[in-house]
Formats: sequence, C-alpha cells, structure tokens
Amino acid sequence: MRNIFILWILILPVSLFGQKDTAKLFEPSMIKADIDTLIHKLKVVHPTFINYYNENNIQDKIDSIKKNVNYPMSSLDFFRIMQPFVSIDGHTTLIYDGEVYPKMDNPFFPFKVVIYNNVLYIKDNLSDNKTISKGSIIETINGIPTKAIINNLIRYRPGEKETYKLKSLEKDFHMYYQLVYGSFSEFDVTINKVKLTVTGANWNDFEEPSRPNFELRFYDDDIAYIYKRMFMPPGDFIHFMDSAFNLITEKQIKYLIIDNLRGGGMTDLADSLMSYFADKPYRIIEKQMIKISPLTTEYIESKKSEGFIEGDYFEQEFSSHNSRTNRFTGTVYILNGPLSYSAATCFPAAAKCYQNAINVGEETGQPLLSNGGMSRFTLSNTKLSCYTSLSEIYMPCNNNDTKKGVIPDYKVIPTIEDLLNDKDYTLEYTLNLIRKNIPKN
Repeated sequence: MRNIFILWILILPVSLFGQKDTAKLFEPSMIKADIDTLIHKLKVVHPTFINYYNENNIQDKIDSIKKNVNYPMSSLDFFRIMQPFVSIDGHTTLIYDGEVYPKMDNPFFPFKVVIYNNVLYIKDNLSDNKTISKGSIIETINGIPTKAIINNLIRYRPGEKETYKLKSLEKDFHMYYQLVYGSFSEFDVTINKVKLTVTGANWNDFEEPSRPNFELRFYDDDIAYIYKRMFMPPGDFIHFMDSAFNLITEKQIKYLIIDNLRGGGMTDLADSLMSYFADKPYRIIEKQMIKISPLTTEYIESKKSEGFIEGDYFEQEFSSHNSRTNRFTGTVYILNGPLSYSAATCFPAAAKCYQNAINVGEETGQPLLSNGGMSRFTLSNTKLSCYTSLSEIYMPCNNNDTKKGVIPDYKVIPTIEDLLNDKDYTLEYTLNLIRKNIPKN
C-alpha cells in the first residue's frame, strides 16, 4: 500500500453541460442506477466515506437529486451533479473523459489566474485584448461574480484543505470553468470595474515551458539545492539522488535545500530521500488503517503477517529505522507549500517530527491524519471511473489531527506580486536565512 500512496493529478477533458443535441444521453433510470452504485461502492471501499455520508446527511441530498432526474442526461451531467459528493480528499474523484461540447477552436477562459484572498487576478493575458495588464482584477465572468465562481469550482476539486484546493484550482481554472459553466468562444467580463468582451483561448495557449523532473544547483560555495517534481519515477529518482549526494559530498556542502513545494508520489521514495540525511531514526508513516473491501483483499492477504484485523480495517504499524551510514551531515532545509500533498506531506512531517530537517514556507496541503492509497472502479452505464482512497494514513506526530498539515518552522507568506511574477519566494527566503546565519570568516 505504501508504494501506491500517490497524488492524483486531476486532468479533466471537459464537455458542455446539457448539450443534448451532441452528447450521448442516458435514460433517467440509468443515471439513478449509477448514482446508487457510486454511493454504495464508496461506502464499501472508501476508508471514511461512511462517516462523511452520515455526518452530512448525504442520503437526503441524493434522494432530492434523484427526484429531479426525470429527463435523459449525459455523462458530464452526471459528473457535474455527483463530483461535489465524491471529492472529499485528494485521492478520491470522478474522472470525466468525454468529448468537449460544443467543439470550438478557442473554448477556454483566456487568462491564467492567481487566486489571492478570494480575489481573481490576471497572471497572463491570453485574450485578443492586449491592453489588459498583469495584476488586473476580474470581478465578473458572464455576469457571475468571480467570488461565487471560485466558491463553486472548489467543490469540484479533490482535497481536504481549502488552501490546497484553491492553489490547485489556479492552474486549471480554465478547465474547471469550462467543465462547470460551459464552452464559450467569447466571454463577457468585468475587469477593474470595466465591462469587456474577450475571445476565448485554445489548449496550446496554456502550455508552459517544461522543467526537468530533477535538478541540482549550487549557490555560493557551500549551499546545494535539489528540485524534484514528484517522488517518482523510482529508477530515475534513485539514480538522480545517488549522483546528487555523491557530488554534494565531493563539494563538501554544508547546507542542503530540498524543494518539496509540490507532491506527491511514492512514500517509499520519500523514505529513501530521508535516508540520505537523517541523523535520527525515523518513519515516513506511523500506521495505516486499510478498509477491508474487494479492492484491498489481495494486498491484505499479501501483508497479513505485518498487521492485524480490527473491525472493518486491516491495521499496519511501521517501525522507525536509521538512515544510511554515508549520509549528508550538514543542515537540511525543506521547502513546503499548499501543493505539498500526499508523499510530499509525509516527507516533511517525518522531518519535523524526528527533527531531521528544518521546514520553510507554508503549511502543507494535506492533514497529518487523512486518506491515502488509491484504486478505482467504473460505473456500468455512464462508464465514468471513480478513483478512491483505500486507507487512513497516520503521518508522524499526527496527534489525530484531521485539519492541519505540516506547520513550517519558518513561515513564508507570498505577496500578490510574488505570485503574479512566479518568484521563488520560499527559496529566496531560505537562501537569505542560511547566509544570515553563516559565521563570518
């Protein structure tokens, strides 16, 4: 289970809600059957859905929805109705992979955005109106206040913490807007209190320069910086880290910065990275409670000697262990933020709990007691896939806290200018912190 504790990066091809002249439609009885199947299976396989279901009177809401399903609907209609009930953690979501309707050359909202204090700012202008500047505030889109749009769209974004959902929504705002509100070739907007009409953007407009999966840089004579996109893929990850730490040793580096600003990946690789520098015994996960279901039977059978059955769960506890003998002995700083999720929350949680590194930045995007693991099932009529968590994960020093992530030792709060200009504000802060504390010769 630990080696599949990953962050699902939600990439949704999207379609216009209610385009009944183009989308394949399903009779009300088929939609209702898939609703029942979805809810029933999540109750059976998801580790905490039953609690969420009972505490939030979900059955009353589902009954109300089903009463109003009295006309044929598309699979996107189904997604639009049911995703807010499903997206209760970052590993649980419906996936819509249908066509985009209506098909247009430029169907996307034509701005890259930053969400800051619930205000929508323009980061990059992809529209035909080049007079609109970076940092402008979008007040309405097609007559709807952007604050209402943001509050609606985050219901569709998987995750527990609002900070994570908002930050991940930023990057994919154009996709989520199209998914929920539809495709448009033009958008009526209010920007800086001025009403405008702008043409839409196409998919290629949102492409960004690619960055390598891994990177090693050096600053001054004694500071190293390691970037990793995720804790994967396994072979490349281990090969890079071996080479990086060999060079760090050769250069007699005293300070190491690990960029953990995004997640997630495999917790086994997070454990491996910790072994390069930890000076105290550690464990990446304290324990996990795996919901016994058809999706976990095979795993539980293979691990039955490593845990025990407690009610509806198979419980595994993990022992702490030492790092490698030739570890890095300098000071380690780990950069974290709201997109540090899944394995990228486990990693700084262990570093903080066992005092093996200094955490800098913002609170991580996942609570220290939350859900992990992943599998999926497919609905028989709409054919939508549902990815679901399989276990409750207890991270180090979790204190049974289902709300808070890893709190940084040094907190760094970005300004709106930092975000609009993609500044490496956490890295810059950390470099200044190290340089300020380096003894003068």
